Amino acid sequence: MKQVILFIFIAILAFTGCHDVKIGFLKAEGAEYVPDSIVIPAKLVTAEENPWTNDQIRIDNNSPWLTNAISGVLGTEPLHYEFVSVKAFDGGNADLFSKEIVVRGNGRMEVPLRPTAPKGRYLVTIKVSNEGYSAVLPDVFTFIIK
Repeated sequence: MKQVILFIFIAILAFTGCHDVKIGFLKAEGAEYVPDSIVIPAKLVTAEENPWTNDQIRIDNNSPWLTNAISGVLGTEPLHYEFVSVKAFDGGNADLFSKEIVVRGNGRMEVPLRPTAPKGRYLVTIKVSNEGYSAVLPDVFTFIIK
């Protein structure tokens, strides 16, 4: 009888121990960009207009506007970042801006040197995910085109 009870107890432990366990983790509650905004001039100043400008180097290299990597995201690698949406304020056009923005590794966002989106404020929402987990980071970065 003791052997039967022991066998049943071991069988119950085996069946309860055999369940799917999610792999990895993702914590993005404290995710942020430092700084959390960038000002993009609508008109770049050339060296002919102002010899003390830094815009000429950017113009010569056709360098896009790039954010820093996002901080405060912890999780099992690989982490994937993707653009979710953008909100436009102060005369901005969200549809145009959403066609120009690219999200790269480590959450870096890139906007072309001369964006076609009009002047305005653009609040960007991105999504970070890995195997089995995802988190949406609403209004995590602001682009200001002046």
